[in-house]
Amino acid sequence: MHFVIGGAYNGKRKWVESQLNQASFRELSEPGEKIDSGMNTILFTGLEHWILKQFGRDSDEVVLAWKQEVDRLTKWENGHPDRRVIIIGTDQSKGIVPLEKEQRFTRDVLGWCHQYSALKAERVTRVWYGIAEELKTKEELR
Repeated sequence: MHFVIGGAYNGKRKWVESQLNQASFRELSEPGEKIDSGMNTILFTGLEHWILKQFGRDSDEVVLAWKQEVDRLTKWENGHPDRRVIIIGTDQSKGIVPLEKEQRFTRDVLGWCHQYSALKAERVTRVWYGIAEELKTKEELR
């Protein structure tokens, strides 16, 4: 799994698509969405939007649901050598603490979900202003 993180509108998606070299992919935006059997690349985006919709639920339950999704995607990816999963995360940690409870909930839960994604990923890349920086590579796991 490859986790790509960066600020909003900082070129993450453009960078990912350049890495895919015109390869087709299935985009997911909510945990549990069906994965097409003929697809080799999954691109998960918009986690922050799904988390915002979970406002009112217990934050631990939401994080657990994300962990289960990461584990499901990892299992799918490991099922065939040509498969890959890329998660694009929008960093919300470098700004002002929101006044609204639902925005604070989203920021906090998103941070916990991003931590788990980075932990489980074989590769982590930060994209800031269109420039990619490798934070974790598969070789570091050995």
